[in-house]
Amino acid sequence: MPFYFQLKKILEQEIASGRWQPGDRFPSEPEICHHFDLSRTTVRQALAELESEGVIRREKGRGTFVAHASPELWLLQSSHGFFDEAARKGHEVRSKILRREVAELPSFASAALHLPSGTPGVVLERLRWVDDRVVMYVVSYLVERLAPVVLAAELETGSLYRALAAEAGLRVAGGRRVVEAVVAEGDLATLLEVDVGAPLLYVESVAWEESGELFEFYRAWHRADRTKIEVQVLHQDLAARAGVDRSVLRLGV
Repeated sequence: MPFYFQLKKILEQEIASGRWQPGDRFPSEPEICHHFDLSRTTVRQALAELESEGVIRREKGRGTFVAHASPELWLLQSSHGFFDEAARKGHEVRSKILRREVAELPSFASAALHLPSGTPGVVLERLRWVDDRVVMYVVSYLVERLAPVVLAAELETGSLYRALAAEAGLRVAGGRRVVEAVVAEGDLATLLEVDVGAPLLYVESVAWEESGELFEFYRAWHRADRTKIEVQVLHQDLAARAGVDRSVLRLGV
């Protein structure tokens, strides 16, 4: 096997054994070169592989560190919200409310909700942490009739969807979500505590209740090094033969 691949495997085993814990400073390139008697090119390639797989992270001006494991937070096609998916996996979620008010919806939000341009609605802007690490910045746009619940709900440590269910009797029936790879820029990089140009996962979602009426559109930016999005895949014909309704297998139904 190539030297860089052998080195990568050795370093992975050292991390897995607990020699270095998440957050610990990792040896520098020159230190690894000296210890293993390898070229700088070989070491650099091995570290690049580890970084691309999220095993280590490099911080400009600070060095290289062992990365925290990316939490398996969110099942993409689940109708549950981010809070409920994270809590289901045993994580603690908290939010900082940056904006919460009734205002005219931007054109892209009203279009996504099939509302006339200029329609008022609820704008909810949050920065969210999981296990005390910032993970996501999200802006939600909800229909105006939900304003009394959204404006009064305790959302710093609570779930928006749970509040809507308890106070408005709203049950989420489905949604359509689109995921893109983007880079952090400007204020977004500052909020998520990443370098400008760092990779992010961008999610757009529209959700509807049991009546089929659309009630929420949101845009979310996830730190790619701290979030895993899980997708379950089923063969539609085989699932249908097993009695699973084909309509629940598709996003955007």
